Amino acid sequence: MKAVLLSVCGALAAAAPLPLAAQSAVTGAFVIRLGSDTVSAERFTRTATRMEGEAVTRQPRTTLRRYVAEFGPDGRVQRVELVQLRPDAPPGAPPIQRTVATFSGDSVFVETRRDTAVQNRRIAVGANVAPVFGGAAVSFASYEVLAAGLRRVRGDSATFRVYLAGATAPGTWTARTLGRDSIRFYDGNNTFEARVDAEGRITGAVPRSGTQQFTVTRVASLDVAALAASFAARDQQGQSLGLLSVRDTVRATVAGATVWVDYGRPARRGRVIFGSTIVPWNQVWRTGANAATQFRTDRALGIGGVVLQPGTYTLWTIPSTTGWRLLINAQTGQWGTAYDPARDLYHLDMRVSTLPQSVERLTISVVPDGEGGVLRLEWDTTRAEIPFTVR
Repeated sequence: MKAVLLSVCGALAAAAPLPLAAQSAVTGAFVIRLGSDTVSAERFTRTATRMEGEAVTRQPRTTLRRYVAEFGPDGRVQRVELVQLRPDAPPGAPPIQRTVATFSGDSVFVETRRDTAVQNRRIAVGANVAPVFGGAAVSFASYEVLAAGLRRVRGDSATFRVYLAGATAPGTWTARTLGRDSIRFYDGNNTFEARVDAEGRITGAVPRSGTQQFTVTRVASLDVAALAASFAARDQQGQSLGLLSVRDTVRATVAGATVWVDYGRPARRGRVIFGSTIVPWNQVWRTGANAATQFRTDRALGIGGVVLQPGTYTLWTIPSTTGWRLLINAQTGQWGTAYDPARDLYHLDMRVSTLPQSVERLTISVVPDGEGGVLRLEWDTTRAEIPFTVR
């Protein structure tokens, strides 16, 4: 497979520029969902010299985002403006934040204004860089731009240097053709498989791996302002989408020991959880969301045939159809994708059973039991647990 490194908005070579799009305008609209919940909706228009769009996002509260990107005759990005607004703000109210990125040579000069605070910085991004307007939870227009770039190169895959206005460094995304009607994207953490039509426009996308488990649907039209007003009204009624995975802490006193668990609590949202891309079988799972799940005890515990000394650890699991394993790791404070198997202390068997009713949010609990307790995990219709005693 032949791979090409380029910026979709820059030139592959001086004599063969890669324009952003055809001279005629291309319009599109996407709805982005997490399970059964809409988290963002976006519409955009792009031409050879300009791309603009607006999106409404719902996490943790409703926000309007508007962006404009301008390109030179050679297709290289010159300027990007990204504005975040409150949908219920009165006319003329200042934005929540306004970021302007001006590209020159191999650098970008970024000005960010939030209230009365102004921040300026210069960032090295390379001579060819493609602007993106948000991650998969916010914007999928950027992926369609990369799909257009992939169609213009001789090869089945391409690597793109990208920059999100306001970020402190550029990133790298890749796109690979899977067939006549599908492309696989990798943004450095997440993999999405997108369906494309004969014109190379994305008609939908599904997650294949990573933590951003969003599905994407192209729609014929979208009234972003009306959606923003509707979502803002729900916020005022106490029905905001909130954080997609809330952080929670469990504290329990068991047989004289104080046990503490800190973890992220993702919601089911109508999805298949175990054995899917959310929690695959036979792979290490952070046992929560976002930052790694932490466990602390102030007394030695007998658990799974070993003695766990007082201290702080991280907990990971390997779910499978034949049983679960609990991994106790000595590293702490890391993000949930930063699992280091070299720091594992113990791999312990867990008991697994089926619950009579589905549990919407992942729930970890410590249940007192005799001279110890049970560390219990419940989500969907699965319960995995392991007993322990206090030494």
